[in-house]
Amino acid sequence: MRGKQVKEICEYAGKVTDDMNEGMVIVQAGGNGLLENGREATVNAIMKVVERKRKKNVRVAVTSLLRRPACNEEYERLRKEVNRDLHEKILAKKAESIRKREVGSSFLDKDDLIQAGCFLEDGVHLSQEGETKLSQRFICWIRATHLLMEGRMD
Repeated sequence: MRGKQVKEICEYAGKVTDDMNEGMVIVQAGGNGLLENGREATVNAIMKVVERKRKKNVRVAVTSLLRRPACNEEYERLRKEVNRDLHEKILAKKAESIRKREVGSSFLDKDDLIQAGCFLEDGVHLSQEGETKLSQRFICWIRATHLLMEGRMD
């Protein structure tokens, strides 16, 4: 869904997974529209998907908003604030889930993974190297989550 804003991605994720009663979903929202929509609207749109899926016994991973070397300082500041808010909210949901022994959610931080050499020349989209690194992170989460769902880990 390249070029779509966070709200559109979240609405789409909610619709395509409405019939899921169990399983895994990774929500990878980009930064399109971040400056226009702001911190609160962005966080709320993403958390709405998390809540919607948790009620249906679906494990959800939310990835951090991606840094963009081509963007300005205001974007970067707001991106970090949104990621911090998401991390805190999802961690609180995870703690609540553990207490209630329910399906949990995860936050996948990409900042340590995706470095400057992982972008195309436009400074916005990931290169093949960036896509590969990101895919490997997703695979690790999927494997660990599958083991949890199978009851092999506590």
